[in-house]
Amino acid sequence: MKKLSENLQELADHATDTKKKVAVAEQETKEKVEASIQKSKADAKARQESFKAKNKEKQAIATLQWEELQDFYNQKVLQIKNKRETEKEAREVRKAQKRAEDAALNAEAAIEFAFLAIDDAELAVLEAIDAEAYYESLA
Repeated sequence: MKKLSENLQELADHATDTKKKVAVAEQETKEKVEASIQKSKADAKARQESFKAKNKEKQAIATLQWEELQDFYNQKVLQIKNKRETEKEAREVRKAQKRAEDAALNAEAAIEFAFLAIDDAELAVLEAIDAEAYYESLA
């Protein structure tokens, strides 16, 4: 799993690239803007497909991890049945680990959604530029 800082850096780079594309598109011809729109749509669709595939993979991994966690838990309960303090410590460790894993997954999902939002913003801006160019050609 990538570090969250690496994911955020990729997101920042993506936002910077989007800003550059929009700046260039404002100066381009209608045909080039339309080509940029098509490319942006294809890129956004590819990112969405990748996002969906990652989610399916994460769901499969989560199911497997859940089963492993259940097996681990059952083994631990047998080992520590009469050791109340040890049982409490083990539970706290598992809770803390689960909380950390959930927080990391939450952060990853937020970053992925931010990527999708930037893709949508890029496409909306390019389409607005295209619409403005069309309006100007009619005026």
